[in-house]
Amino acid sequence: MVSGKRTGAAKGSRHNKKYWRKGTDIADIEDAIHIKSRQAATGGVIEDMKDDDIFVVDRLATSKKPEEPSMTRKQQAALDKITQNITKEQVSLPKPTGKVIKKPAKLPRGNAILKNKKVVAKKVKKQEKFDVWSTDLTPTIPKEKLDIPEAAEHYLKIVKKKQPKTPGKSITTLLPAVEIAHSGASYNPESEEYQKYVTRIAGEEQKLIDSEDKIKRGIEPQWEKVTTEHERFLEMAEGLRIHPKFGKDDDEEEEEKGEEGVAEETVKNGPVSCERLTKEQKKKKAKAQGLEKEEKKRLDEKAREKDAHNVYRTKQIHKELDEEETQRHNESEARKQRKLLNKLTKRQKLGRGKFVDAEDPFLLEEELTGNLRQIKPQGHVLDDRMKSLQRRNMLPIGGNKAKKLKTSLKHKIVEKRNVKAVVKGSRVI
Repeated sequence: MVSGKRTGAAKGSRHNKKYWRKGTDIADIEDAIHIKSRQAATGGVIEDMKDDDIFVVDRLATSKKPEEPSMTRKQQAALDKITQNITKEQVSLPKPTGKVIKKPAKLPRGNAILKNKKVVAKKVKKQEKFDVWSTDLTPTIPKEKLDIPEAAEHYLKIVKKKQPKTPGKSITTLLPAVEIAHSGASYNPESEEYQKYVTRIAGEEQKLIDSEDKIKRGIEPQWEKVTTEHERFLEMAEGLRIHPKFGKDDDEEEEEKGEEGVAEETVKNGPVSCERLTKEQKKKKAKAQGLEKEEKKRLDEKAREKDAHNVYRTKQIHKELDEEETQRHNESEARKQRKLLNKLTKRQKLGRGKFVDAEDPFLLEEELTGNLRQIKPQGHVLDDRMKSLQRRNMLPIGGNKAKKLKTSLKHKIVEKRNVKAVVKGSRVI
C-alpha cells in the first residue's frame, strides 16, 4: 500500500470501527518494529541505552603533526640563513693597532636588536577613590586671581570646573491649557450661579446685536430724515403748475428776521474809531513799556543769580538726579514686566485672521435635567481645543491678504507744442 493515499474505506467517516480495520496504513509501524528488532540483535536498543554506552570522550592528543606548507628552494635557503645568524654567537673583534679610519656606524642587526631593546613596563595610574558625599565639589580659585573676577571666571572655564550656561525652558504662555467652566454651566447648577452666567451671556449677545444695528444705520441713507414737509410737497408736486405767491409770506418773514439780526449785530459791535493819542497818553504808554522792560531785566538777573548759586548746592542736585535716575529705572523695569506679562497672557498677532473667542454653551431652564443621562450636549471638543491653541499663541489664524492701495499713479504722456508750430497741413492732436 502506498503511503499518503487514502483507500476506499478511509474516504468515509473515521469514527467507525470499519475505518480502523481496513483504512489504517501499517507500513510505518512495520518499519519501526523491524528497526527496533535489528538494533536489539546487533547491540541493543538505542532508546533504552545510556549516553556513556553510546558516546566516547577522547582525551588523548593526536600523534599526527600538522602538515607544514611546502616551500621553494629560495625560501628554504633564506630561512636557513636567518636562523644561522640568530643562533650564531657574537664574537668581538680585536682592536686594530694602526690608525682607524672612521666609518659610518652600522645599525645593529639580529640579536643586537634584542639585547639593546629594553622592556619598559607601562605605568598604570591608580584611580583615586571618589566619594560624592565626602568630597567638596565647589570649584577652587587660586589666591592671585581672586581679586580679578574676569580672570577667575576665565580660569574656571579653562580648567572645566565651571559648566556652560544651558538655556532654560522657554515659557510661551501662562494661560491654562484647559479652562474650567463656570459653575452656572453645570447640568444641576445653583439658582444664583445660573442667573449670573445667563445674564453675562445675554449682555454679550446684546452688545453684538447693538453693533450690527449700528453698522446697518451707517449703511442706510440718511437724507430722507433731513427733508422738510415743504421739500416733500415740492417733490410730489414736481411737474405741476404752482402759483407764484406760494410760499412768498414765509420768504418775507425770513428776510425781515435777517435784517433785524444784522441791525442788532451792528448795534452791539459799535462804531470803529481811530483817534490819535494825546501827549499824556503817550507818556503813560512809554512809562508802562519802561517798567515792563525793567521787570524783565530784573527777572533775568534773578535767574542768573540762581544759576550761579547752584554751584553751592551740587550735592543736592546730584541727589535729585540720582533719585530721578532710580525712578526712571524702576519705571522701565515695570514697563518690561508689563510687556512680558502681556506677551504671556494676551493674544498675539499670528496669521492674517482675527481671533474670535468661542461662545459659552448654556442651557435654558426647561433643558436643565439634573442628571447627566438626560442632558442635551452643548459645544464640540475639537472646536474647544482649536480655540485653546489659538488663544495660547500656538496656532496661527488664516485670513485673506490685505489689499494695498496704489501709491504711484500711472504716467500719462501728453504732447504739447507751440502755436507757431501749427502750420497749414500739420497733424491735429
